[in-house]
Amino acid sequence: MAYFQFDELRKIAKYVIENDFRDAEKDDLQTATGLTFSAPATHSAWRNYSRILKIALLVREANGRAEPTPVALALARPGEVTCDEYLHFLACAFTEPSPALQDWRPDAPFRYPLLFALKYLLIKTGMGVDPPGATLAEIVGAYGSSGFVGDEREDEFAGVALAASAHPSFVAGRDFRQERESLRVIAQLSYLHYEGQTLSVALTASDAANLFEQLMPVDGARARTRDAEIQRLARLFDSGDARPASDFGQRITLAIADTGFREGSKLTRAHVTIERNARLRREFFSARNTTVCDMCVMDTARSYPWTTGVLDLHHLLPLSSGTRVTAHGTRLEDLVPVCPSCHRAVHRYYDQWLQDHGRPDFLDMADAKAAYDSAKAEYPGFVPHV
Repeated sequence: MAYFQFDELRKIAKYVIENDFRDAEKDDLQTATGLTFSAPATHSAWRNYSRILKIALLVREANGRAEPTPVALALARPGEVTCDEYLHFLACAFTEPSPALQDWRPDAPFRYPLLFALKYLLIKTGMGVDPPGATLAEIVGAYGSSGFVGDEREDEFAGVALAASAHPSFVAGRDFRQERESLRVIAQLSYLHYEGQTLSVALTASDAANLFEQLMPVDGARARTRDAEIQRLARLFDSGDARPASDFGQRITLAIADTGFREGSKLTRAHVTIERNARLRREFFSARNTTVCDMCVMDTARSYPWTTGVLDLHHLLPLSSGTRVTAHGTRLEDLVPVCPSCHRAVHRYYDQWLQDHGRPDFLDMADAKAAYDSAKAEYPGFVPHV
């Protein structure tokens, strides 16, 4: 899972552009990316990780080397692609069988398991099914028992969603570790939340229904070979023609002006969608149980004793990033509680910081955290009106 975190994929993308991964040494990889590429001493990094890089559409084999794809080139440029854009495309393009694996052939009957998972979650949200969300076992079971490709109509998905209670039995007693890992990858999407083996959607019913309609398989005439197919898909992503729209949350888009950002770009929308994720917010404050702003140190419970829930969540990762996910759930360590005034001020600080540095986004997590710490250091404390 660590290698499929969006910010780590961006580091790997930079590496494969500058180096031939077929010749990569594990120590060099670890130095360049900060990731632990563990493998038996007899195995090369390429032997162990080529499948991951190909599934992620970062490399293809050509001319005796591992060549970076247009997807790798796009991910390596800060602010070029958001986590939502990339994962939506990956979900719409990833097939069973996959061109990253040996059993792929151009005339195979293709299915789209990640696209199915997203549309299944979205249809449940759009229908207002209670309880909201779905366990990983339910999603995998629904995919297996339905036989769906992933491009079925809304009413067809609705029929599968209404039989939700029956789906987990389809995978009872079966190890579906790979499917679980794949679902945790898409859990990085800004509007999803993962907790206790359950994925849930933090969108309104109308926004969920609109996104359901936007997500469609990336198909077309298949290439003749596996690596040529990887390149074909990567070029479709680079062209932008096959990317699902990133402006899928009307409620978030309308709220951008209230967050302190000067512009409602795709980067700020992705950032704010995470910060406004109601399920993530609920889990954070349930786990942290704090009423103190991380920046101005105001105790909102004492300052506003007549109300609760005053604090916002601020996401510390780059604007284009999604949430980070572990086997246990969405990481809370990348979030800090801030009062609304400080939150708006931090976003204004980010605008100015990025403009001063000539960048659309932060380079990485350390860069974003440094900007936040800089804003905290410049805050002089509460200054009363004289």
